[in-house]
Amino acid sequence: MKLRSLYIFHLDTGACNGCEIELFDVLTPYYDAERLGVRLAASPRHAHAMAVTGPLTRQTYYAAKEAIKAMPPKPRIIVAIGTCACSGGIFYNGYPIYRRPESPREGQEYPRRGGIFELVQDLRDEGEYVGPVVYIPGCPPRPEEILYGVALALGLVEKRAKGEHYTEEAGFELPEYPIEERIRLSLRERLKYVVGYFDREGILRDFMELAGKAESVEELHRLIEDYCLRNPDSRISLAMRVLEREFLRLKEKYGWEVGMNAKAPQGEVRGVQVAVKRDAGSR
Repeated sequence: MKLRSLYIFHLDTGACNGCEIELFDVLTPYYDAERLGVRLAASPRHAHAMAVTGPLTRQTYYAAKEAIKAMPPKPRIIVAIGTCACSGGIFYNGYPIYRRPESPREGQEYPRRGGIFELVQDLRDEGEYVGPVVYIPGCPPRPEEILYGVALALGLVEKRAKGEHYTEEAGFELPEYPIEERIRLSLRERLKYVVGYFDREGILRDFMELAGKAESVEELHRLIEDYCLRNPDSRISLAMRVLEREFLRLKEKYGWEVGMNAKAPQGEVRGVQVAVKRDAGSR
């Protein structure tokens, strides 16, 4: 569907206003986007395209979703302006970034991507039509780059860069050990969504010391309860309980048996011996 003119509605999903300044600059007489037939729409119901800025936070997700649904069924072009809208930018994997609750990607090994991708995927999964998505990276992108992206959506210019996919067999497998470091890094990554960087290392160190003293899961829970009673700060108590749940999740996921008397030459977690369950046919 080739358009002679393009009505664009601007949608802010948590941007810092850097991209907005460049976008409004495109509409000034100096760049004169109207010579290409581009005009700013006052409502998404009148818009052919949605100019999205920002990394898509949890607070803005539902409003952004309803705004896109309010657009006419076609062409519903999405123009992602700025690195944040394209990939999350500096907010990549940040705690305010939206992730689909029904997504099977659980755990901290799957980062929160940020940007318009999750929203577009949600709409398509619900059967909503979403047209082509034009990505204009930059922090912020220059007005000339925004004009080129809009002209690309209108079909006035041809795409310069061609997408290529390249795969190569690695020829090796990442080692499963040392498991102590794998556990520590997973817990450290989970903890950054709960407390700040200043307190994170100290809380994680205390938790690993408690895990080293525990001979069973029940004793670990009791030690954490005693620790929370000695520390009246509710933030620390919350962080310790989050670490406990994540520790048990990792134990269940990888099939680890935790116990002081377990013989496990593969690794040790601060005194807590870790044995790995293996199937008869596994390597």
